[in-house]
Amino acid sequence: MRRVADGLMGSLARLLIHVFFRRVQIEHRERVDLAGPTVLVANHRNGLVDGLLLMATLPRFPRFLGKSTLFHIPVLWPFLKLAGVVPVYRAQDGAPADRNRETFARSSRLLAKGGLLALFPEGISHDEPALQPLRTGAARIALAAAGDGVADVKTVAVALVYDDKQRFRSQALVKVDHPEPTDRWLGAYRADERAAVRGLTDELTGRLRDLGPDYRSWSEADILSDAADITARAASDLSASSDLPRDVALEDRDAIATVLAQAAATGSDPAVASVRAAVAAYRYQLALVGLDDAQVAAGFRSGRLRRKLVWAWASVGMALPFAAAGAVIHALPYLVVKRLSRIPANEGMRATVKLLGCFFLFVVVYATVGVAVGVAFGPWWGLLASLLAPACGYTAVRMAERIRRIGGAVEGYRAIRRGNPMLPSVLEARAAVVAATAAVTGHQPPDTAPERDRPAHETAGP
Repeated sequence: MRRVADGLMGSLARLLIHVFFRRVQIEHRERVDLAGPTVLVANHRNGLVDGLLLMATLPRFPRFLGKSTLFHIPVLWPFLKLAGVVPVYRAQDGAPADRNRETFARSSRLLAKGGLLALFPEGISHDEPALQPLRTGAARIALAAAGDGVADVKTVAVALVYDDKQRFRSQALVKVDHPEPTDRWLGAYRADERAAVRGLTDELTGRLRDLGPDYRSWSEADILSDAADITARAASDLSASSDLPRDVALEDRDAIATVLAQAAATGSDPAVASVRAAVAAYRYQLALVGLDDAQVAAGFRSGRLRRKLVWAWASVGMALPFAAAGAVIHALPYLVVKRLSRIPANEGMRATVKLLGCFFLFVVVYATVGVAVGVAFGPWWGLLASLLAPACGYTAVRMAERIRRIGGAVEGYRAIRRGNPMLPSVLEARAAVVAATAAVTGHQPPDTAPERDRPAHETAGP
């Protein structure tokens, strides 16, 4: 029965994550593919979306520890039970401390069976750009299980990275660190339990910080992530495959941003100051010409661009009837959820409201459409309508994304092809950002000029 429930919850998580995010990537998935008792720790910046993301991407279904107050929320209770979440009773929530004895006992039994136990040791979902201090629960559970004779207990750190965590159809990245054995802490644990727990917690903190960019402030995050985005776009040479502006893959940007954040953490690296200055200068140039970096980077060769635009508009036209039906069906629940999502102050909770709110309201809408069509035309037509409604909604989302992309291409093409005299200085400022970033990361800067500005012998295609 438990295996069936895990399968249902895993399928639901994959469906929700696939719809909410435009792209999800996991790095080193194989590191949690091994059987054996494992305590997984992850950062916690996006509410319940963090747990769903782990369920949707990990090869093993994780058993989560969650604060007991979540079980008091009626709309969440069924999902928590279905996922087998183990409640944690916290003193700040008014719960007696001895109630956690059963929590630790259940955790040890799960690990003894070779299970995967997942925790968010920051204790809260937050909006800060840096990792918050870790609670000691994960280390206590891992060491207690190993001390009780559970063999080969491992800990693994996982970083959850979002390019814009509350935005619908954004990107998410799951980064898995090397599993580390807990046995090497057993001697210290038997000698001084508290010191060993603190030591392992500090080690987990360092492993999580090394996995992803850990910024000291939001202003630093804004500047350095922009530098990473510009450099990743230049390095990927997108103009070789597309004349339409598009986003950089999050894993490419994150790799650069992590190095920049680690360099900035020293607080005295002059090369990082050069990156900040170069980004500020480039932003100023972009504002003057009314473009963004994706538009500047696009190839915009007129013949190929026209062919792609014709195909893009043709695909929009073919899908328009289905997209229009999807927009009509989903408009009201979408607007309701959008308004509700503005209530929480925490951005991670906003994403949770959007995800779960849309799920519940959309299911109601699909059932209503099915009943209405079934009464009018028969039950089989009603069933077909309820199945086509979500497909039409997804088509509407994809078409909206394509139309925005087409609009950005046309706007960028017009601005660039009319011969703006400031374009050379814009390209120079962009190259300065890439060079300054390369000086910090240690990588050779790529040729940042789009195809339209390269010598003829370097331009691929007719």
